[in-house]
Amino acid sequence: MTPAAPSRFPRLLLVTDRQRTRGRDLVEVVGRAAHGGVGWVQLREPDLPDDELRELVARLRAVVPEGTLLSVNTSLRVARTAGTGLHRPAGVAIERRPDLASAPYGRSVHDDDELGDALAEQVDYVIAGTVFPTESKPGQRPAGVAFVERVCRLAYPVPVYAIGGISVTRVPLVVHAGAHGVAVCGALLSANDPERVAQAMTLALEVSVRASAGPRPTPR
Repeated sequence: MTPAAPSRFPRLLLVTDRQRTRGRDLVEVVGRAAHGGVGWVQLREPDLPDDELRELVARLRAVVPEGTLLSVNTSLRVARTAGTGLHRPAGVAIERRPDLASAPYGRSVHDDDELGDALAEQVDYVIAGTVFPTESKPGQRPAGVAFVERVCRLAYPVPVYAIGGISVTRVPLVVHAGAHGVAVCGALLSANDPERVAQAMTLALEVSVRASAGPRPTPR
């Protein structure tokens, strides 16, 4: 087990997909989840033009608790003009880390090569997966908990979020493997009560982190 590195980032991150809210308004669902414990929201709505994405950022800021981190996926222009963090998917060639002042910048990783590229860009965090089977990636072979443990060991001290099929009962598995936190989509957006599920995940993270606390490894 590789203990998670210290981090200023919340442990529960919600990745949006407005097609998975069961017809409910995305902002309302995300707001409820944020009041239940989600401390970071990443807007992943690839079909929205920048103007609409920027408007969505503004609507979310009006409903989430003060201090909730916001990031947008892919669009550097929106990240800069809306003052959010930026997340980029794996496989996108980047020459250097974008200038975002103090806002967080991260990448998704699925293998060692992508992790190496992300670390070379001096990312603030990585999202590793897909860990477990998930409806959002049907037919994709899950990477498993061993992959999370490997990424955490190679990335240390960069914090790692596990993504893909994350449920309340699976939180301890990835935290024990060294993950700083979890990135969740359908488990929150499709829930009947997003606030209650977020509360349960927050509690599971807190308990798992305490149980996994121990000496930290020497960085390699």
